[in-house]
Amino acid sequence: MTTAAEEVLTDASPEYQAVMESDSLAGLRRLIWLYLILWLIEGGLRRWFLPGLATPLLLVRDPLVILIYMLAWSRQIFPANGFVFTGAVLGFSLLANALMLGHGNLLVALYGLRCDFLHVPLIFVIARVLRPNDLIALSKVAVWLAIPYTALLIAQFYQPQSAWVNRGVGGSLDGAGFSGSEGRFRPPGTFSFITGTAELYPLLAACWFVLWLERKAPAWLMLISGMAILVAIPISISRGLCLAVVIVALVGLGALLLQGRLSFQVILQAASAAVLIPLLALQLPAFKDGMTAFGSRWHDSTTDMGGFKEAIVYRVIDSLFGAFQDVGYSGFGTGFSTNVGQMLLTSQVGFGASEAEWGRLFFDNGYILGGLLIAYRVALTGSIVLVALRAWRRGLPLSLVFASTCFIGLLEGQWGQTTTLGAAVIGAGLTLAAANHETSD
Repeated sequence: MTTAAEEVLTDASPEYQAVMESDSLAGLRRLIWLYLILWLIEGGLRRWFLPGLATPLLLVRDPLVILIYMLAWSRQIFPANGFVFTGAVLGFSLLANALMLGHGNLLVALYGLRCDFLHVPLIFVIARVLRPNDLIALSKVAVWLAIPYTALLIAQFYQPQSAWVNRGVGGSLDGAGFSGSEGRFRPPGTFSFITGTAELYPLLAACWFVLWLERKAPAWLMLISGMAILVAIPISISRGLCLAVVIVALVGLGALLLQGRLSFQVILQAASAAVLIPLLALQLPAFKDGMTAFGSRWHDSTTDMGGFKEAIVYRVIDSLFGAFQDVGYSGFGTGFSTNVGQMLLTSQVGFGASEAEWGRLFFDNGYILGGLLIAYRVALTGSIVLVALRAWRRGLPLSLVFASTCFIGLLEGQWGQTTTLGAAVIGAGLTLAAANHETSD
């Protein structure tokens, strides 16, 4: 049984590379691409095209994940590491706790296990299956995608919530946008809510850095795509999206600087991009309108609440530690504090005992099992970040860039929400895949 870091180093063996280059994994790669596509569009399916199937579409990726595991098992590449084994043991314990001491509903308990464990092995399957050219291909798609996707956000930004482009889950005319500022709403893109868009753009930014570092795209495309990512920040009216993209940019530049890969040519390109991209963005009225709305929301929800420390830092800390009071020894049972669990138990949508992720883990599973679950998440996050750091020390900075997109989602992201769970799994899988290989030719 190996850790994530040991597994990545083992996967770099010549025997493993021979398997990777064979056609036996082509089907798995296609299924992983399908997983990525469904993650991107499932919210749009629930809102626009199949509103009558909004509820079952929440689980549309789960059968695909099971199929991927079956194929991985048949190809003898299903991960057998400590996280998969520990997850199985914890899952059995949580199930027994929920049925014997908690809510007693088998479906709710199974949904809770699905949130916490079902998709975790996929992280390691992605790492074992994706090749260097797959990472480049994915990055190229992401850079192209940023352009029309930002155009969609602009359309949603200007249109009323009753417009088709802004319809809510199930085709609701109330709209899918969360309140923003200046009469504007935070656009959800192709997701059910803004949280998905806030998790997509850090991945787009990371892929932009991949192509920049590897010089795999023409300069004009990088300029237009970079402008699209920049415009999306104020248009989203999302502080979370803004901070996440800034983190990716800082990590990308920092990794390059510390790795010594900032040549004169790269510095000149970075300086040119830093000047041209904002200048191009400023030519768009949408960017100016977005800045007005974003600035107003930042002031109203940050400055007026005591500043950045109180509104952002303390909020994050409270989401981690503010839910420890009144936690029972056995909890309400896994799955209780999820929308699906509440619908099955009470016929009403809600967050149960806690909306915060660590609060969900504690309140649903009690001090002991909840604490073990949090330790599991901390260990998973730390192991993946350690892999990225080791890859950076070996001269592979791309893994660290991908890690910057997912470490928060791994640590305390709301896995009870399918979009957030998918973003964490995808980012972690790409982090390990990038650590396995040098992407340059």
